[in-house]
Amino acid sequence: MLSEISKTFGGVVALRSASLIARPGEVHGLIGENGAGKSTLVKILSGAVTPDGGTVAFAGADLSLGTPTAARQAGIATAFQELSLVPDWDVATNLVYGRNGAGAGRLRPRPSRRKAGAIMASFGVTSIDPRKPVRELRLAERQMLEIMHALTMAPRILVLDEPTSALTPDQVWWFFEQVRSFLTEDRIVLFISHRLEEIESLCHRVTVLRDGRDVGTGPLAEMPERRLVELMLGETSERALTGESQDVQRTKEAPVVVALERFSSQPELHEIDLEIREGEIVGVAGLEGQGQLELFLALYGARRSSGTATVRDKPIHGRSPSAAIRDGVGLVPHDRGLALCLPLSIRDNVTLGTLRRISRAGIISREKEARLVSRALSTLRVRARSTRQLVETLSGGNQQKVLLGRVLTSQPRLLLMYDATRGVDVGTKAEIFHLMRQQAEAGVAILYYSTDAAELTAMCDRVVVLHDGRIRAQLSGADLTQERIIAAAIGGGRGG
Repeated sequence: MLSEISKTFGGVVALRSASLIARPGEVHGLIGENGAGKSTLVKILSGAVTPDGGTVAFAGADLSLGTPTAARQAGIATAFQELSLVPDWDVATNLVYGRNGAGAGRLRPRPSRRKAGAIMASFGVTSIDPRKPVRELRLAERQMLEIMHALTMAPRILVLDEPTSALTPDQVWWFFEQVRSFLTEDRIVLFISHRLEEIESLCHRVTVLRDGRDVGTGPLAEMPERRLVELMLGETSERALTGESQDVQRTKEAPVVVALERFSSQPELHEIDLEIREGEIVGVAGLEGQGQLELFLALYGARRSSGTATVRDKPIHGRSPSAAIRDGVGLVPHDRGLALCLPLSIRDNVTLGTLRRISRAGIISREKEARLVSRALSTLRVRARSTRQLVETLSGGNQQKVLLGRVLTSQPRLLLMYDATRGVDVGTKAEIFHLMRQQAEAGVAILYYSTDAAELTAMCDRVVVLHDGRIRAQLSGADLTQERIIAAAIGGGRGG
């Protein structure tokens, strides 16, 4: 399907004669570290980027893409991880737009909403209001809408770029069912994911990219997980599969960093009692929409709250995010696209939260700025030409590292990490885990939310499970298992 594809952006080589052959009737997995070239391949197939060399073909005929319209006319549809929906349009317009040549200006509200409702019902989705603006949807709902929009185009080639990164386990199974129903003997599904267990569950064959080249391809049965990781990283990496051993025993006598009593943020979060001590990593689990996001935003001053809440003995009620940063609270949110200024440089993004430290009388000290940025990027090993490179040109994993760098330069005492490993490869994930442990060992208190129960059990000293905006279970020691986390999340356990 893709043969000897090359692409260079400025001085950066994104693809080096990369090839990928997917067969009709199969789900073909595409994996690789962030920056390996996956996103560039996806953009070439979707018509957003024109390759410098190589060919794209289907059923023996060369395809001339070059524009998204040409790609759609060739029978290629793409569901992106960084969502392509229009936030100010309602659900119905986003879902119906582009089907059978329908343009947004020609769509009438009532027929569009009826049609959108029927489409969603055919996918078994009844919880999303067709009249609702997309910007008001949860990230998982937006991702489901993106998937449904691509499927309704009935393409010959369906490209799915990290479609499950924001989905809950139940929604992932829904996604698997849709893909299997869509697949026929004359269709191809190209599935890009960092979750190797999903690749193994869904795909027939897989191709691995590294440094812009295809370094391995074959049936899943012949490529076990350890082999896939070795191909991705170019070396044997036990740590990338399992993380480092959690051998730091933190004392219960360590000072309390954050203390919550009857902490609430209406209408989603109710009477949370929780303490987090220096050097402690406390996980947060639960099904989607149980108050997890509201807890993080309220602690960061982005949502109103009630009850008692202190960080380092300072009350945080009525405070703003800027005040929270000054008081030692740092947040890594779930959507890096909202937290980063993508058109700005790496340097500008890293220093946005610490301009007061590197300036005097409103004038930035370039020497202090250079030291600060250099220290942050060397710690995080960001792959970039220079600190002047625009963040929008980086891979998703490197964008996440830049965001982490900005948060850590503010030297937080409470680090809030909300789904911080979403959409990153196993190597970057291992680096983030290592960094979290370094911060904990330095005395930082960490509150860490993840949809992955395995991550929570491997990384955390304790895990609180939220249900209906309340703490349903608090697990530690021998009780901290994936099974207990899941049982509590679905209402089957109350732990303590």
